[in-house]
Amino acid sequence: MATTGLSFLSQVFLSLCITYVCIATHVHQFEVDLRHLTQSVEYKKAIRSRRDLADAACQRQESSFLQEVNSGKVKLEQKHSFGNESYYSLALAWCGNNGDLLVVITQESNGIVSPSKIFQSPNYGAKFDDVTNRLEGVPRILRHNGVFRNPHNTRKVYLVDVGDKYGSSLYVTEDGGDTFFKFALPFQLTGDITFYPRKEHEDYLLASSAILSTKISGNHLMTLYASFNNGRTWKKVDSYIQNYKWGTEEDDPQTVYATIDLQRTHPFLASFVSVHYVLQKYVYKKDGALVKRTKILEHVVSFGHQDKFLYASVYSEQVRGNRLMKISADLGKSWNTAQLPTITGDRFYSVLDMNEKLVFMHVDNPGDTGHGTLYTSGVRGLVYSESLQKHLYPNYGEVTDFYRVESMRGVYITSQMSEDDSIHSMITYNRGATWQPLPRPQGAMCKDEKKPCHLQIHGTYSIQRGVSASPPLSSKSAPGIVLVHGHVADALQTTQPDVYVTSDGGYSWAKALDGPHMYQIADSGALLVAISTSDPQPTVIKFSVDEGRCWHEYKFIQNASEAIILTGLLTEPENRAMVVGVWGYHPTNKTWTVFAIDFAKAIPRKCGRDDYEVWKPHFELRKAEQAGVRGCLLGLREEFMRIKKDNWCTNGYNYTIEKKATECICTREDYECDYGFLRETGSDICKEDRAFRKPQIDICLRGHEEQIVTEGYRKIPGDKCKGGFSPTGRQIDMAIQCSENSKELVIEEVSFQETKSKSNGSVVAAVLIIVVLLVVVMGVFFVHKYIVLRRHRVVYRYSLLNQNDADRCDNEFETAISAASGTVYHDSDDDEELNSPAVKKDNRSYGLTNGLKKESHGTHVKSYHDDSDVDMLE
Repeated sequence: MATTGLSFLSQVFLSLCITYVCIATHVHQFEVDLRHLTQSVEYKKAIRSRRDLADAACQRQESSFLQEVNSGKVKLEQKHSFGNESYYSLALAWCGNNGDLLVVITQESNGIVSPSKIFQSPNYGAKFDDVTNRLEGVPRILRHNGVFRNPHNTRKVYLVDVGDKYGSSLYVTEDGGDTFFKFALPFQLTGDITFYPRKEHEDYLLASSAILSTKISGNHLMTLYASFNNGRTWKKVDSYIQNYKWGTEEDDPQTVYATIDLQRTHPFLASFVSVHYVLQKYVYKKDGALVKRTKILEHVVSFGHQDKFLYASVYSEQVRGNRLMKISADLGKSWNTAQLPTITGDRFYSVLDMNEKLVFMHVDNPGDTGHGTLYTSGVRGLVYSESLQKHLYPNYGEVTDFYRVESMRGVYITSQMSEDDSIHSMITYNRGATWQPLPRPQGAMCKDEKKPCHLQIHGTYSIQRGVSASPPLSSKSAPGIVLVHGHVADALQTTQPDVYVTSDGGYSWAKALDGPHMYQIADSGALLVAISTSDPQPTVIKFSVDEGRCWHEYKFIQNASEAIILTGLLTEPENRAMVVGVWGYHPTNKTWTVFAIDFAKAIPRKCGRDDYEVWKPHFELRKAEQAGVRGCLLGLREEFMRIKKDNWCTNGYNYTIEKKATECICTREDYECDYGFLRETGSDICKEDRAFRKPQIDICLRGHEEQIVTEGYRKIPGDKCKGGFSPTGRQIDMAIQCSENSKELVIEEVSFQETKSKSNGSVVAAVLIIVVLLVVVMGVFFVHKYIVLRRHRVVYRYSLLNQNDADRCDNEFETAISAASGTVYHDSDDDEELNSPAVKKDNRSYGLTNGLKKESHGTHVKSYHDDSDVDMLE
């Protein structure tokens, strides 16, 4: 699971047992947990956020604009219940620009899928029509990976039917659900549908069928198929495929890259041996005829691409078991080694973001520490500079807090581990050149003022560890606005988080709401909405029209008997409409219900020119610097038009953001540290890394003799500044660095690593012999697992400060996150390295992750709780 509309991540509410899933933009899934339907749901009153009645602005809004709403004269909500359709899985896809929705309700029991119901709405869910009869036959849509939405055409939606023993069936609508076509597939579609990354070929699809899959090794091999006519016909690409992607922007459109196991290794055996995949390139004609198949790289662990660059994690030829990163700028004709640390078999690379020709690359640290080093790339993608040390990224799964703020250019948020293994949040305003803690909200309380107090944000890691929170939320249509869950302390805590908001891209924050909430952005940022998750059956929705300063409440359920178990709060994908949907099901009859709340009835006036004011992002950070750079980021000074906070009006669905950009002069802020140099946290000065000896050895080991030009600084890729600071480069000739003296060091390094490698190889060989001779593969496997568990006892710590109970505030301590949660571990095998969850912002992961990590290939529905036999995060 880059980019884009909103992406919802899975949430598990402590007092509910509802799974709400949205892996990809525009497609959402809700499910009922049957184990808890018979249990009574008691209302547990949470601390509610109340606006300060002394705030004159909030009182004026209440008295001037909300009297009719509060009196009940104006009704904002419309309710729709899906009759007697008490099925246990509901998926919806946005399929138009004016609130069109398709809803699929299905039920699956013991692997048997019951007939599904299909509904269509033209008005954000205020009204639905049953359109099941528009589909040929009796549709039985898959519960998981059953609904896909074309990211380039809002009207195209794909429903995967179970089909028959010969293959799946595919229902396709190209007009938002008015009509459907049914196509029989020559295979069982078990994976995702991968869409072509650019709109000009929106009908190009890739899909896969599992050949062999085992949860033991984590390896999943498949047969890959391609369609060049929107699913009508399919051509087989190849079998025993491990990973695949459409071609780069410089390839022919009908190009596919895939890693294939030519040895046909059984996935179970991959638990004990290293599988070396071959990267191949397939070129087709428009009619699907294969033109050419080319082998372009061997010994591949996994791969990815951005723009014209191909990235591949490959096994080292010098030291068995080690891996390094190779990059090609000519479509695979030649490859160079990236200047990144070589990693051993139990570590991984992960590309976290590829945006504007800059790559954020995470390199796992040795020893299963749960953290690594974050690097940023140069323009060529070969030379990388250290951006952040001890970057949190446990290697047991796709769990990283790395987040690109959609509403603010150059701003990223992530988590870093401290020396005591506590976790704290960090932010960069200049694409990773410098990082700092998030600023403390004005007036925020902190338990221990002797410690540095900053805003700590809960991200994906916290959510998967059971913290009741939503991921950070931002939107390209709402400049500067970010909603997060967090608290003020020196480190992340397990106390109940509150909602904080920033309207200037993270430079200043304010507490918005008490306790955990679902939240959404609407009307291009002019409307914020939220519902408390402390009450599993909420009846009130909260909203703000001034960037989170004042919050008002609207009761959309008057009769307690109509209350629903909350599963989701949704807006249309572009965050421009004024209608939001509150989704859930009735606790007694399990009927799915949606409340469509139209805030245009409460805010009827459309904004005029006088309602807007100029907003300058990044304006406060650099005001103390030299003239000409205030408000500059990456060489540009931008200005946006935004609604004045005290004006009660709406942008409207068709509003276009007004923006002006001018070039700035260059300063050190426009440069990052070059290879062999580093910055201390909070400083913009690049100093030579005293530990540069190891990188020199690494380059010599790889046979590089190129000249690296450096003066400690290099211009950040994508920076537009002109003139000003311009360091004079000097050349480091690696041919000289790799002199006879250096080569002696290289020989020592290789000798040491090869000794370890041979030892490890002997162990693996011995294990294989024992497995074959004794025919106790499963026994060996469980021994192997036991050893891994014993070795990977990683502990990540939260600060457990109870800020709500004064009697216990003095009892401060730190401990492991949860004793009941068990050991945090990851069985590191050689599955995909270059497929990172953070790259999934675009509905299509271009990422790379154990080397490049698991990837979602399409905009689809996938349950947060899969059917895995082992839940490492339970």
